[in-house]
Amino acid sequence: MNVFVETNFVLELALEQRESSACEKLVDLARARSIRLLLPAYSFIEPHENLTRRQLDRRALGKQVSKELAQLARSKPLAERVAASQEIVNLLIASDEYEIEAIEQVKQRLWLVGDVLPLDLDVLRSAAECQADYGLSPQDAIVYASIRARLKLDHASDSCFVSRNPRDFDNSDLRQDLSSFNCKYFSSFATALRYIEHAVA
Repeated sequence: MNVFVETNFVLELALEQRESSACEKLVDLARARSIRLLLPAYSFIEPHENLTRRQLDRRALGKQVSKELAQLARSKPLAERVAASQEIVNLLIASDEYEIEAIEQVKQRLWLVGDVLPLDLDVLRSAAECQADYGLSPQDAIVYASIRARLKLDHASDSCFVSRNPRDFDNSDLRQDLSSFNCKYFSSFATALRYIEHAVA
């Protein structure tokens, strides 16, 4: 079975979010060759774009909080509490380093067990069509065009596409398109895992 995932799969694993345990089991199935795990090349780039935006927001917040704490520290009754609150700023700084390292480790793991779908000229051209046909953002259109290119080559295999981004990918036209390639869409890694485990049992 072909299991297509995208950027939020990488983030789910790296940041140990709500459905990370289901993602870990999918990685285990790929390692055991029970499934083929396929990710668009762009999904290894996009997490860094997301993190860069968050880091800029955190740094701006950290500066603002530090400024306010400095003002509060001028008041003797509040000085002790301000010192304790400085840990919030330290956490914002430390989180940047943690997330970068976590994503790098996950990328290395996925490269060993998964297949990377190429980002080439054909995919870029198809992405423009997908953006118009399905109302996708430019980023999501690149992801979907990458997946669609592989499905065109191998639509005889049972496949599924899993993304916790239903606001963009879960629409009837896109589901119908996936169905024409023998591919189901799931908006939950846990739900997809149950389907996949049953299918490969």
